[in-house]
Amino acid sequence: MKLILLGAPGAGKGTQAERLSKELKIPTISTGNILRAAIKNGTPTGLKAKSFMDAGQLVPDEIIGIITERLAEEDCANGYILDGVPRTITQAEAIESAGIHFDAVVSIEISDETIMERMSGRRVCEACGAS
Repeated sequence: MKLILLGAPGAGKGTQAERLSKELKIPTISTGNILRAAIKNGTPTGLKAKSFMDAGQLVPDEIIGIITERLAEEDCANGYILDGVPRTITQAEAIESAGIHFDAVVSIEISDETIMERMSGRRVCEACGAS
């Protein structure tokens, strides 16, 4: 099973991805987690991403290459869940150009009020950016 979960920050993508991952026995692939690991490890991709993140900007579309690399790893052979990616048409086109196809795309929709409530209570690590 190859899934994409889309939704606003605080919509519950990570929570649902974790539940589905356990049920389906497939990994959840989160660009945020991959980028935080790349930053922590000081990789060229991580350093590039950090400069954008520190400036409060979205990471550029060409970073999508780290996703295709991750999906090629052995634990993704039976499927995976993409959490919050793609974010742009360019990213979606890059994934499609790489020959990656999905069984389903789920968009989690919640009210703006719920997003505000959830996000106002979210804590973020200043060192690594993890929730």
